[in-house]
Formats: sequence, structure tokens, C-alpha cells
Amino acid sequence: AKGKGQPQARVNISAALVEDIINLEEAKEDMQAVVEALKEDFSRNLSVRTSAGALDHIMVMTKDGKFPLNQLGQISQKSPQLIIVNMTSFPESTAAAMKAIRESGMNLNPDMDGTIIRVPIPKVTREHRESLAKLAKQSTNKSKEVLRKVRSKSINQVKKFKNKVSEDTIWLLEKQIQQMADDTAAEMDKLLAAKTKELLQ
Repeated sequence: AKGKGQPQARVNISAALVEDIINLEEAKEDMQAVVEALKEDFSRNLSVRTSAGALDHIMVMTKDGKFPLNQLGQISQKSPQLIIVNMTSFPESTAAAMKAIRESGMNLNPDMDGTIIRVPIPKVTREHRESLAKLAKQSTNKSKEVLRKVRSKSINQVKKFKNKVSEDTIWLLEKQIQQMADDTAAEMDKLLAAKTKELLQ
């Protein structure tokens, strides 16, 4: 009976004691990186208020390859209802930039005046908010899949030492890794809850 009755008891193994089996710090960093990527995704792609910055990373297909919009045009917010993209530096990519903005999934309907693209900001509908909240949930679930892979990789790494260290050590390490993964998943749930609240308020 290895204390299976008390799953809430937390393990804390000194990373130095097990560094030849697994680098726990690295495992933790890998898990944290998944959270950071999720935060980045939330702030870049899931905002109710379309700002000039939201268009920066729209990828435009030009004859020379794909480029983020902010490398081809100057993006500025003229008013809360209007973003202007000035394509004077790359006039030949104006039509491609229009297409990319229209197909960005951000519900935008740009119009073109020479090398100036006007992007009216749509009024945010309840429906749009709800679809963003759904996307936030999908993103979180995808991140959790990545997290599970990181956890499995760490646990497999520990299992390689089955014959070299005591069963207790292996069990404790697996528990520690699981705990780190649970903490990370809980952090993602908090981010999702906060994002959902922000989107639906």
C-alpha cells in the first residue's frame, strides 16, 4: 500500500537527487512553455476588440512567399471603428493583403483605396463572443494534449531507470511528474476561465 489512499499528499523530490534519471526543472520548463504558448494564442487570436496589433500576424501570400502583414504594410488604428493598412511600400501585395485580412477568420471586411486598405471593425455580436469562447476551449484542449505528451515523455524517461533505482524512487518521480502536469493543467483551466469570462461579459 503505497499511500494510494491519499492522492492529495504532495511529493517534492529534490531535483539534484534525481538529476541523473531526469531533469525535473527541464520537464517543468517544457510544461510551462505550453502554458506560455496558450497565453500567446489567447492574446493574439482571441480578443473581442480588434486592435491594430491583431492584424500584425496575418500571413499574406505574396509571389516571394508568406509574410506577416506588419512587414508589408503600416498598420494604424484611426479610430475604435477603423484600422488602416498602408501598403505604399509593397503596392503589388495590396490585393493579397486584402484577401488575407478577409480570410483571417476575424470577421473583417476590408476595402481598398489605391494602396490603402481600410478595415472597419465590426460591432461585436454575442454570437462572435460565443464562437471565440469555443475557440478558447479548443485551444486549451489542444494545449492539454501537448502537455500530456510532455508528461508521457518525462515518465518514459524515468521508466528507463526501472532496473537501476528503487521502485519507490520511480513511483515518487512518476507522482511528482503527474503532479507537475496537474498543476500546469489547473493553470490552463484558470486561464481559460478568465478568458471565457472576458469574452462573454
